[in-house]
Amino acid sequence: MSDRFTTLLGPGQAMTLAAVPAPRRLVVTSGRLWLTISGGTVDHWLGAGEGLTVAAGQEVVAEGWPQAEFQLLQPLPTRRAVARPARGWRMNLAGQGA
Repeated sequence: MSDRFTTLLGPGQAMTLAAVPAPRRLVVTSGRLWLTISGGTVDHWLGAGEGLTVAAGQEVVAEGWPQAEFQLLQPLPTRRAVARPARGWRMNLAGQGA
């Protein structure tokens, strides 16, 4: 995950994190954070060092309790794996005059 930015919510401050088409990871770096996620039936309380994955299409309302600092991590674009023969396979062929 990449594209980090840190947000500080002071006492009495709240913010809405708009829904986006990709999942995100929210990680609390200090304090305590109160989260309400669209479509959810319960609120979430996270402390420093704790995190939560926000599914694609979900909106989040975050409030410091009493204050919190957090990072919202956005996924990197995925790369397709390139198939390579195993190293031992090549060595085997080399030993047989291939």
